[in-house]
Amino acid sequence: MSFTETLNSYSLVIAFPVLLLSMFLLLPIKRWRVRIPLYSTVLVLALIGFTLLRPGGSTVASTDEAHQVLASGQPVFVEFFSNTCTMCLASEPNVKSLTSEIGDRAQVLKLNVQDGLAIPLMREYNAFSTPTFIVFNDLGQEVWRQTGSILDKGEALEALGLS
Repeated sequence: MSFTETLNSYSLVIAFPVLLLSMFLLLPIKRWRVRIPLYSTVLVLALIGFTLLRPGGSTVASTDEAHQVLASGQPVFVEFFSNTCTMCLASEPNVKSLTSEIGDRAQVLKLNVQDGLAIPLMREYNAFSTPTFIVFNDLGQEVWRQTGSILDKGEALEALGLS
């Protein structure tokens, strides 16, 4: 597991306390000319870390494109996620690992619920909480679903028929 994946998996346990602790440790510095650049550095590093952890955007540009992926004749792994969802951030390393493991044997469809295109698909597939992971077989039928927790990669691979 890479450093980013580890940080992503344990973001609440590691990243936020480290940020708060570093800010607290800088409080005793009396000279503002020293403290302000240090505060700025800590905040910039926190923002860089936050942007590295974000799952990103949707992999399709329209609902029609999403329906084409679902009707591709291959198994499809669908992820409904949000960039502000802690469980989505924590699941990202598992999703990336699953994506690399399945390769061309199945399609991956990532839908950011903050994009307008995901709203009709959320209604259509009853995916009202994040993260929601759904696996569709090659006939387009739902065969597996997991909602509200970190992705169980083994179960997803089994549902895709790739384990």
